[in-house]
Amino acid sequence: MYFLLHKAGCRLAFVFTRRQFLMFHGLSYCSKPIDLMLQYLNFFPVAFLVLTATAKQICKVSPSDLSWPSQDAWNSLNQSIQGTLIRTAPVGSSCYSGNPFNSPENCTVVKNHWSSAAYHAAWPESIDYSIYANNSCLPPGVDGYSAGKDCSIGGLPQYIVNASTEHQVATAMKWASHRDIRIVVKGTGHDLGGRSTGAFALSIWTHNFKRIQVHPKWNLPGTNDTADVVLCGSGNNWGDVYNAVHKINRTVVGGEDATVGLGGLIQNGGHGLLSSHYGLASDQVYQVTVVTTQGQLLVANDVQNQDLFWAVRGAGGGQYGVITEFVLRTHPVPENVVTGGFSFYPSQNSKASEIASWNSLAEVAAQIPDLMDSGLTGTVTALNKQKAVSYMGLKQEMPGVSGMIGFTGFNMTIELMNASISKLVARLDLDNVNITLQSPSTKSYWDSTKPDPSASNAAGSVSLMTSQLLGRSELSDISRERLVDHLQRIMVSQNSTAGTMLLFGLQAGKGPAGIPEIRRGSTLPAWRESYVHAMAYSASIDAIGDPSRSLKSGADWINSAQESAWKNWAPQSGSYMNEGNPFSINWKHDFYGANYERLLKVKRKYDPSGSLFVWSGVGSNEWDYNLNSGLLCRV
Repeated sequence: MYFLLHKAGCRLAFVFTRRQFLMFHGLSYCSKPIDLMLQYLNFFPVAFLVLTATAKQICKVSPSDLSWPSQDAWNSLNQSIQGTLIRTAPVGSSCYSGNPFNSPENCTVVKNHWSSAAYHAAWPESIDYSIYANNSCLPPGVDGYSAGKDCSIGGLPQYIVNASTEHQVATAMKWASHRDIRIVVKGTGHDLGGRSTGAFALSIWTHNFKRIQVHPKWNLPGTNDTADVVLCGSGNNWGDVYNAVHKINRTVVGGEDATVGLGGLIQNGGHGLLSSHYGLASDQVYQVTVVTTQGQLLVANDVQNQDLFWAVRGAGGGQYGVITEFVLRTHPVPENVVTGGFSFYPSQNSKASEIASWNSLAEVAAQIPDLMDSGLTGTVTALNKQKAVSYMGLKQEMPGVSGMIGFTGFNMTIELMNASISKLVARLDLDNVNITLQSPSTKSYWDSTKPDPSASNAAGSVSLMTSQLLGRSELSDISRERLVDHLQRIMVSQNSTAGTMLLFGLQAGKGPAGIPEIRRGSTLPAWRESYVHAMAYSASIDAIGDPSRSLKSGADWINSAQESAWKNWAPQSGSYMNEGNPFSINWKHDFYGANYERLLKVKRKYDPSGSLFVWSGVGSNEWDYNLNSGLLCRV
């Protein structure tokens, strides 16, 4: 005789008689251990027994639950959204015996393109960093692949809506949220924090929202003024938008990698080629169209749904709803672009060179605010140990630190760039560090917006990073000795020989600081006082280990060794969520700052079912997402 009990996330099935023959099936998150339940059965010589868990854990619905929709229900949803529902079929399925999910792509093609961000963006389920999907159904030979692991949906969503209309998005989201099914949003899948995937979820794929319309005199809501804007569907990537506005000799503040999508970058602030001049990407938004988890289609701007408009401009993609369209301010194209820079490394294997190299890095870092105020942007990359050997082509590992400095100036002359570089180089200890100059050159602005192969082919990897926003008070207004100490503390590595990459992105400064209050949205306030977005790559992640344990191990090390160093260096600042540590123990402060409680109210208003969850998202501390079981449960 068979009896099935389902109660609030605790599922038990028993087959037993007076001889107390017992079986169980699908046990998950029950308050009483199964051993204790067996003891209970020994005391009841009856034909049937009903067991009820005394503590109830509330989880999003999964296929093991009785309330999971039947196939007929899914078919009905599909009919209501014009046949746009896709049952998830991992593209890597063709690499496994029998091709269990009938992938139409040849396995060799999958393997050859696994590092391409554009390739993952083209498939409905695929994401750049598969560790966040529990390394499910990976092609052999890529990071995270284990020979003994079968192809399964695993941490990927169960179904995907290949939407082309807002009605389809609204219908599907309302259907899922009313059935307590998790919802995730994928534009390109090009995110470092696993936002665009999730087990047992319904995924909204926005790639079909491709409209781009240039409007030179768009009426600003609530005013008699107009602005030069571009209306962009959220399914576009930055390359699409750059190409469109190029035709009218205008540009936008967007991502430096043209394959990155609009939605995730804009909604978390977003820095790019022109952010130090014109502000962040989220500062350029005049209006958005949003579909909520309750199926509402809302236009949000300065005069309607202002709370939602404020929240989606800077405080988290995939948290409040699905944005289908942005109205973005455009800007004049820079007349010319000048690039230049230099690199340095210790000149000899000596203590003097080691000290000189750290002092040189500190001197460069300290000059960044003044250099940016003069109109320069770019990157300063610091490397040590084996990372310096690998990236800089050194013949051997050298003591201390090495650096690569690349500057870009808009509407600048080669002479001015030369003068800026020469002045900076003269401040370094030239007796103990070797300098290699990069001759300044000019190029078209539009060449700067073309896809960067090195960035676009960085998918398929496994990594964790940490970042911090640094201002003049952290860079220029402290002693060089203290600055060296901060640099050395942040440039530790989990693997003692691997080394660290510390990248200073010169992406804030006058641009974000000069944005009027009404245009700032919910972006982390620290952006307005910063010059540098600093990113450290130091953790060693076990690619083929259990993804949950690998992520935890890396995050624990970062939190202990580096997050504490940031807090010592810049205790009042914060981090950029798109390129930060999604498991930071200080995530509320780091990603949202003083805006958090207000954002939580917006989240509860527009997503009352808690259907949208992302790691370190607003309200995420109320949930536990277990990569191994796939369950998303209330804490």
